[in-house]
Amino acid sequence: MRAAVKAFLYTLKENAMSIPLLSIMLIFPIILIFILGNALSGYFKQANIPKMNIIIVEENLKPSIYDTVLKYDKTFLKLFNAEIFSSKSAALKKFSSSNKYIAVVTFKEYQRNNHSNYSPFGNFDIEITSKEGSQEAGFLKVYFNIFSNYYKLARSIYSPSDIPKSIDFESAFSSHFPRALDYYAVAMVVMMALYGSFGGIAVIEEERKQNTLIRLFASPRNPQIIFVSKAFAQMVFLYIQLCLIVLFSKYIYRANWGENLWPIFLLLFIYSIFAILLGIFIALFSKSYILSNVIVSSFAVISTFLAGGYVRIDISTKFLSSVRDILPNYAVQSAFFTIIYNPSEIAYVKNIFVYLTLLCLIIALICILLMRKVKLWQFSR
Repeated sequence: MRAAVKAFLYTLKENAMSIPLLSIMLIFPIILIFILGNALSGYFKQANIPKMNIIIVEENLKPSIYDTVLKYDKTFLKLFNAEIFSSKSAALKKFSSSNKYIAVVTFKEYQRNNHSNYSPFGNFDIEITSKEGSQEAGFLKVYFNIFSNYYKLARSIYSPSDIPKSIDFESAFSSHFPRALDYYAVAMVVMMALYGSFGGIAVIEEERKQNTLIRLFASPRNPQIIFVSKAFAQMVFLYIQLCLIVLFSKYIYRANWGENLWPIFLLLFIYSIFAILLGIFIALFSKSYILSNVIVSSFAVISTFLAGGYVRIDISTKFLSSVRDILPNYAVQSAFFTIIYNPSEIAYVKNIFVYLTLLCLIIALICILLMRKVKLWQFSR
């Protein structure tokens, strides 16, 4: 037990005294959030943001909500490309057969208070069908929630035929949509956690580089306990850095991390465990320091790009979209945006917690099995 504590404290101290490590994992992302958040602020405000393709269904609804208000709203035109259907079944069929659309928005006559509907108001309901956990769908739901309130207010003042086409609630919606600073605060934290996998690689490779791995396995002490202690220290160090980035960006840059940070910190904790376990798994599997670094670097770059960590992208290819959906960083990033902008979707956030926890358990089990099969010569110089 004493050896495990010493290994933990030594690893933590070694990381804390490493200026290059602190510069890359802590200072660099803080600076990058500031640069991207300010340099791309215009991009996040202009109409060149990739538009979201949606389907709008109006089943015998008069007057038409789309023709009356939506097609004249600046925010709607900036964010969405809409196709209009009169049949919900036809719209859902097209939605399910194509990866192009993010949601089906159905306006229908209000009959009763059906809790499955997204937002009942006035004399009709808005029902949104989307892929669970989609970041874009989360923003869409926020938009229509704001829209419903404004349209309800307009209906209380005007008759349906006299509702002014100049209704503009862009400023009201803007506080519910991420600025560049808000977006990259989340994206950079998620990305840097992936690069934290290098800490997992170091758990194995530092022993190899110092030529102490053979002696560790040959010692009477259980080498697995030492590895677990060092891995735990790497995880704690990574987690502290990620939390500091969140707190710095929230209170210094005023980035939007929502009202409740505890779910975010909890998810970051599990995600940090995943990142370290991923590094250990890759190091044990590849048995090469250079190859392990190449794999982690490549995976971090590709998965961050697919998740929209560098810039928001519109993936219309079904295969790439399916790959993106199972990426842990995309799941965590989507969960963060859900917690911040659409906290009512508790079920999706819970699913991400379960998914990430199961992923950690599976990788941990594989690492244990690989560790038992380690041969001394595999990590010797």
